[in-house]
Amino acid sequence: MVYDWLAVIALSMLVTIINLIIVSYGADFGLFDLTSYDDPSAYLNDQTWFQVELVLWVWLFYAWFWHDGGQTIGMRAWRLKLQRLDGQPLELTRSFKRAAYSLFGLGNLMLLVNPKKKLSVQDALTKTEMIVLTKEQNKQIYLRGIEDPEER
Repeated sequence: MVYDWLAVIALSMLVTIINLIIVSYGADFGLFDLTSYDDPSAYLNDQTWFQVELVLWVWLFYAWFWHDGGQTIGMRAWRLKLQRLDGQPLELTRSFKRAAYSLFGLGNLMLLVNPKKKLSVQDALTKTEMIVLTKEQNKQIYLRGIEDPEER
């Protein structure tokens, strides 16, 4: 979803900026050796730990949003909600597992093989489902915890 990717790009930029600051100041104190690199960004691009960190932050983004309301930003726009097969919200551990199984979107290929079931690989493995909400249901989830001025 485009909306989610915009949020993920912003998150990745924030993580990169924080890492650049840490590496830059760390190099001043001798914690990082940047002598063979043109700049701190070249150093970061060459580090496996940094690539893993970016993937972990994306993984956490999806897992948290699925746990906290069952919707990411993009899912809210399309009125989609992720829930357990029994209709209950996802526990954090189930959200983490589903996010791990969802990496790179390969699990959605199962939808092409078996379109009648409407379950992706990550849904089948975590016993979750994607549902379409009514506009009113979506509004209630989006505004939960905010008092409705019409009800005063």
